[in-house]
Parts: sequence; structure tokens; C-alpha cells
Amino acid sequence: MAFTLSEIMAARRQQSQAQAQAQRGNRTAVEVDEYSTNPTQAFTFYNINQGRFQPPHVHMVDPMPHDTPKPPGYTRFVCISDTHSRTDSIQMPYGDVFIHAGDFTELGLPSEVKKFNDWLGQHL
Repeated sequence: MAFTLSEIMAARRQQSQAQAQAQRGNRTAVEVDEYSTNPTQAFTFYNINQGRFQPPHVHMVDPMPHDTPKPPGYTRFVCISDTHSRTDSIQMPYGDVFIHAGDFTELGLPSEVKKFNDWLGQHL
């Protein structure tokens, strides 16, 4: 009987979770991805295998239009990155938590930092 890569990975995760839970009792813990200490290996592994399987701890979501109302009782995260001083055309949705994951300037000039800060002040 042959197993797919996703079945093997799921079995390994279940086994390691069971062992970890036995060692710590019934406390809940956040699972750390096995590649978290080696980003290059993680990128290579998930990039190569992304067409074949979805890691069990990653849940894909469909993007929502920027003006979608937030349901009551939910926390909305607004995540962007790589704006490179090109924030003029961004339609910023309402959110409770804003995350900019980096590369907000093109050249790192103080004027670009000020422009980004001004833009944040207008939208947050």
C-alpha cells in the first residue's frame, strides 16, 4: 500500500502530538512547525509540495472585498506587505489589528518613512 506525502506528514504530526501531550499532561500547546528553525528548508519544502498537499495546520481562506462588514464577535486582522511606497491605491478595510509585514519603502529614505507614517495616520 502506498501513502501520499500528506498522509505521511499527518501521521508524523499526530504521533508527535500524542507523544508531546503524554509528556505534558492535558495542557494545550501551540504546535511549532518542524521547519520553523530553517526558513530556507521550509520555503523549499512547501514551495515544492504546495501543489500536492496542503499542510494540515494551514487553512486557506478566500479574500474578502475591502468593504465587507465585520461580523459581531470576530476580530479582523488586516495584513499587507511589500507596499514599496505605493500606498496611494490601497483600499484599506476596517480592522481591529493591522499588520504590515515589511518592505514599506522603495529605497529606505527618510522621506519614504515619513510618507508611510503619514499614510498610516490617515488610515488607522
